[in-house]
Amino acid sequence: MGVSMVRNHIFRMKRTLTNPVFLTCVMLATVNQILEKGFGVYLPVVHSYLDDILCFPIVLTLGLAMYRYFTPNYRLTAWHIWPTVFIYSVYFEWYLPRTSDAYTSDLLDVSMYLIGLTIFGYFINGKDAVGLDITNS
Repeated sequence: MGVSMVRNHIFRMKRTLTNPVFLTCVMLATVNQILEKGFGVYLPVVHSYLDDILCFPIVLTLGLAMYRYFTPNYRLTAWHIWPTVFIYSVYFEWYLPRTSDAYTSDLLDVSMYLIGLTIFGYFINGKDAVGLDITNS
């Protein structure tokens, strides 16, 4: 792989990681965690559901960026996305609540995962908000 090809791959990966929707999700998650862990400020609905909404736009974008390093116009498929949603749902909403009192099972969290998945699918995976239109690729 030549130097210019490596630069091109890094550029495409960087474009994915600088997607404004991804950066907004990271910023919101960071601010929320600082408020909760640093200052003890818990906003009821935000505390319960914001992290669940932001989970997949953040996690799947990181995975997508790695794929785009090797294949610049790559899109995650249902074969990548749905097993991830299933594993997160089972682990966080079924397994952890049964093994630790620190976790509670809430099926509304799964609905929040799906909202986040929709955000990822529309704004990041399907049509990159920084101009990388890959919906017809």
